[in-house]
Amino acid sequence: MEQNPAAPFVDAILNAIKGEATAIDFYGRLAEAAPNAVMRDRILSIRRDEQDHFHLFNQLYEQLTGMQASVSITPVSFGSFSNGLRIAYDDELKDYETYRNLYLNTQDVTIRNILLRAFTDEIKHAIRFGFMTVSLV
Repeated sequence: MEQNPAAPFVDAILNAIKGEATAIDFYGRLAEAAPNAVMRDRILSIRRDEQDHFHLFNQLYEQLTGMQASVSITPVSFGSFSNGLRIAYDDELKDYETYRNLYLNTQDVTIRNILLRAFTDEIKHAIRFGFMTVSLV
């Protein structure tokens, strides 16, 4: 059976949807654990970006496959707020690299715009989580 050359890209978008859904859940719980309103609001702002990415990737997946994505998440556990910030920081850097690499491997302008938005937001999030981590010390 011949494999569709677009299948790895579609799989990557499905993984992105799962990652964004996981981040939405995680950041909601991390915001609840925040030690002050400023940090809570910053995390909730990041969470809103992740919700936007989730919707954009869902729309893209549906356009590419003609089907709605179905994903389940495994909630991220964190022992403390500072541990949660470190996990979030690492995850944002990983997502930045993933989305940037997907961006570099497609020429479709619409898809590139979605990925550009996502990977620039992810690096911005990593910087914010990094600053929050440092401010706890």
